[in-house]
Amino acid sequence: MATLDYELYEKKFKDVTLTHFVSGVSAILSFANSAVVFGDKELDEAECEKVKVDVNLAYDEMSRAEKEAKAMIDSMTNETLQLTKDFDKAQMDRKDLEENLWIKKDELITLESHRYQVNDQLQAARSTLRHMENSLSTAEARKGEKITGRDVGIGLMLLVPCVGIPMTIDYNKELNNTKRRVKTVEGELHRLRAVVKENEEEMSKCNKQIPAKSKETERLKESLSQKEREVEKMQRACGILADIKCKLKHCYNYLDSLHGAVEALYNSCSNVYNLDPIMPIIEETFKTLQQQNSHNELLAYDANVQKMIKELRVIQYRMNMK
Repeated sequence: MATLDYELYEKKFKDVTLTHFVSGVSAILSFANSAVVFGDKELDEAECEKVKVDVNLAYDEMSRAEKEAKAMIDSMTNETLQLTKDFDKAQMDRKDLEENLWIKKDELITLESHRYQVNDQLQAARSTLRHMENSLSTAEARKGEKITGRDVGIGLMLLVPCVGIPMTIDYNKELNNTKRRVKTVEGELHRLRAVVKENEEEMSKCNKQIPAKSKETERLKESLSQKEREVEKMQRACGILADIKCKLKHCYNYLDSLHGAVEALYNSCSNVYNLDPIMPIIEETFKTLQQQNSHNELLAYDANVQKMIKELRVIQYRMNMK
């Protein structure tokens, strides 16, 4: 959004109004010079025409100035409405970004917590797996011992049947028990290896997701920071535009009031043959023109206007309209 500049708006306002305003004031001054000469006498045709030419010119120029000023004020009103609308949207966008950022932060915290949990489970599963592998090695060794013992018993059966047969039976029983334990341990090892693999895959998934989630969180932080700067800038712009519009609106109100006074004078001079009956209207026009203050300085404080206002005051004195 472009930076608002007081001087640019003031210059634009003066560019579209001041030329017409100065021309209108000049026409009023010309009319005043004629009025002080004509006094309260009946006007001849040439004098009536001179009055009408000055008043018509004053009315036309003040109408143009008022029209241009109103168009600019209306444009600024629309600009203010659009800026306010954009500001409201920016605030909503900032709120959405804040909410999304909190969501992403929460997701990141949850994901990191899950990774720690999975890591603990993985370490526990690996520890159990090592223990079971050791148990399997022990069971396999015992299985080998039982096979050897059974073979010794079979050999003794040939030499000492009364000793070899019971020995063989005992070792066979132990061998079968050992085989069952080996099979159980092997089954548990298979399950644990699957658990370890699953945990490793989940761990790998978390390790990939966390950097991506962190990057997304940082992106949202930057977007939020940028949006906050935009909102602050727009907030300042709203204030500046409101101040500029207020100042120019005062200028417009002055111009509008003067236009109304000149319009009343214009209507009164349409069939005028003597200025005395419309002196109150003439006086009101001069009075309105001289309502100078800091609010309408863009128009009334122009050097040419100030010079003509001084001349008008001299004429008023001569006309006893102090």
